Amino acid sequence: MNALWRDIRHAARGLRKAPGFLAIVILTLGLGIGANTAIFSLMDQVLLRPLPVHDPAGLVLLDGPGAFQGRTMNAMTFSYPMYKDFRDRNDVFTGVLARFPLSMTIVWRGASERANGELVSGNYFDVLGVGPALGRVFNAADDQTPGAHPVAILSYGYWQRRFGGTQPS
Repeated sequence: MNALWRDIRHAARGLRKAPGFLAIVILTLGLGIGANTAIFSLMDQVLLRPLPVHDPAGLVLLDGPGAFQGRTMNAMTFSYPMYKDFRDRNDVFTGVLARFPLSMTIVWRGASERANGELVSGNYFDVLGVGPALGRVFNAADDQTPGAHPVAILSYGYWQRRFGGTQPS
């Protein structure tokens, strides 16, 4: 144990004599620790924590190999009629929902802003088992007539950032 303390004192004396080298050592250690913390925090959020839905282990992403029959845009996108067929003839899953990511323009009080959003089916929140922090979510009635029930749901972060956490009028 005495040898360890003697080595530490010798290293400290050597670092005191070279302040430039000491600064580089401290900066390198700080960057290394910071980068590792950021990477492990991201891994924890993305891979280790379960999704904030009712049954995250029961979520399944449907995809089918082969030709693009009944699909739109790419291999991971089904057409709306195909989704309705999956939903109505489903006897395997607790529920089937549809989602389609897109960019949109949000206009409020004369100011417009580009935002990322999703078009989702009326049963989206029922299937996921999540509710709103304020207001209401979509329901099956919103899905009956296209364009008849324009409803938008904001993420909590967007609501806080864009509207300051107040209810838009």
